[in-house]
Amino acid sequence: MDKKFDLKEKISLDWAITIGIVLATLFIAFFATGYKLPQVHKYEKDLAGRNNDELTAQFLAKSVVDKEDASPYMETGISGLYYCVDGDKITYHRISDNGSFKKVKVTDTVKLQVPANDKKEEVTIYFTEYNEETIGFGVIQNKKSREFPYAFVKVIPNKVTENYDYVAFVDFTVGDFYSNSKTYDAAYAFLANDSKLEEIFVLDPNTSFVAVDLIKDRADGFYYFIKNEGEGTGYSLYIKTTTSSKEVIVSGNIALPYAFCKDGDLLLLEYAEALKGVEGVTVKGDTVFCLSKVTGIMTDIVYEFNRDPATYLVKGNYILNPDSKVLYDVLGGAEQVIDTTLALDGIEDFAISEGASKIALAGSIGTESDRLFFFEFATDRMQVVSGKNLFLLGNPNISFTSLDYISFLSPSTTADTVKNIVVPWEEVF
Repeated sequence: MDKKFDLKEKISLDWAITIGIVLATLFIAFFATGYKLPQVHKYEKDLAGRNNDELTAQFLAKSVVDKEDASPYMETGISGLYYCVDGDKITYHRISDNGSFKKVKVTDTVKLQVPANDKKEEVTIYFTEYNEETIGFGVIQNKKSREFPYAFVKVIPNKVTENYDYVAFVDFTVGDFYSNSKTYDAAYAFLANDSKLEEIFVLDPNTSFVAVDLIKDRADGFYYFIKNEGEGTGYSLYIKTTTSSKEVIVSGNIALPYAFCKDGDLLLLEYAEALKGVEGVTVKGDTVFCLSKVTGIMTDIVYEFNRDPATYLVKGNYILNPDSKVLYDVLGGAEQVIDTTLALDGIEDFAISEGASKIALAGSIGTESDRLFFFEFATDRMQVVSGKNLFLLGNPNISFTSLDYISFLSPSTTADTVKNIVVPWEEVF
């Protein structure tokens, strides 16, 4: 009887241990998947069967910055200026002549009470001045996860209304925590000598976001996008001319939620179907959407796109279609072709050098291999570097720190750090 009892007890204990291990494994997998944590760096053969260990290792060995940090260097929106998150503090950095990052001093700090989770969270905004521009960032720390902020706050001078000095944009989307292409969910205005925030609008982060760059470039209102109801029906763009005014729809026909400012004009990416019936507007039969200029009651077609909007990537003022390999410059009004026979499939991010003479692209082939493409338009020179876990999954943050250096994020050896990589452009080839 005692032996049978002992055996049952042992079996129960074994099952409990097994179940515990399984649950723990699932939890770790879920956590890593949800937050896209870095994984230990490994290399393997690409799809062609050629071992890229040596090529990739040589490429990374050419970097002038290869360091594991608590957070990446992120773009501020001011050319040449980057910021890092250190706990709940912000530090600023510029790129030096040798490609390394040098600290830029914080010029001022302001404490704001930001509405979050039905309460107000205090956040310190760290300001700096660089190239005659002022910018500020702050983070609300997630109490349940020390590694990641709960929310980012970006502050720029207010050029829209006269009664407030600054506009603060808040991003509550945890999945965007370390992305250069962040979307913001709320906008507030405040005075320099008063931390009280005046709400402009608070949006649903699942369907809406603020057009931050448009607000920065224009002085006629506060802009934001809302996804139209129904799958594949595009977006609508709204504007508020003051903090207390009623929002007004600018267009309900937007294919991709981006807007541009060129010579004071507002440019939108609108579906062609709705424009075909407009008097005085001629649209090609195979055009899917257009870059159109908002000119009161008239519509002026600036450029036409003939593929599914979902296949395009937008970065700053550039629109790329990896399938056709065409890069369109919205401000310059010109297109360039990436002249290569290689397929640019799986592209997740791209970066353009100042003057658009060079392009870098980051993408993955399934789950087996990451690829970095480097191309010069004047010479048609291309180089491809590939390997597993070459950059962070879904977030390479690839950028030109200057004309001569390319930067991206790579997995670190520990889950709570990220590897910042800066490689001289000429060393790529």
